[in-house]
Amino acid sequence: MPELPEVETVRRTLEVLTVGKEIKHVSVFWPKMIKRPNEVEQFNDALKGQTIKEVGRRGKFLILYTEYFALVSHLRMEGKYGVFNTDEPVDKHTHVIFHFTDGTELRYKDVRKFGTMHLYEKGKEFETQPLADLGPEPFFRRFFSGMAV
Repeated sequence: MPELPEVETVRRTLEVLTVGKEIKHVSVFWPKMIKRPNEVEQFNDALKGQTIKEVGRRGKFLILYTEYFALVSHLRMEGKYGVFNTDEPVDKHTHVIFHFTDGTELRYKDVRKFGTMHLYEKGKEFETQPLADLGPEPFFRRFFSGMAV
């Protein structure tokens, strides 16, 4: 399972590789990964035409922000993201592909299929599970306030 430092490394890498890219459409090959909304078609329709503006992290959750949405993703045990050209073969463990208008793809691979994705209206991602009940973020300054560091 990726620990917090690894998830932060993934966040930083995705930020470099995906910010500014427009999503043409999304292919979901394992619908159980999409926890919100309930229908995969709604997930795809909402993200079509959206541009990734920022990649955030809260705990071990990655948050991909577009103009109107926050995509909350948990890698779980073995989840991995990678950016590929469309002509590169898709392996059997790729379960979600974000097709970009520039001819590249963000692929989510997960051998054990434990990863999850939740899509929220931007600004509402912290109101419900899975982010609502997380403890203090260790990289926030206020976590260290009053501590001798």
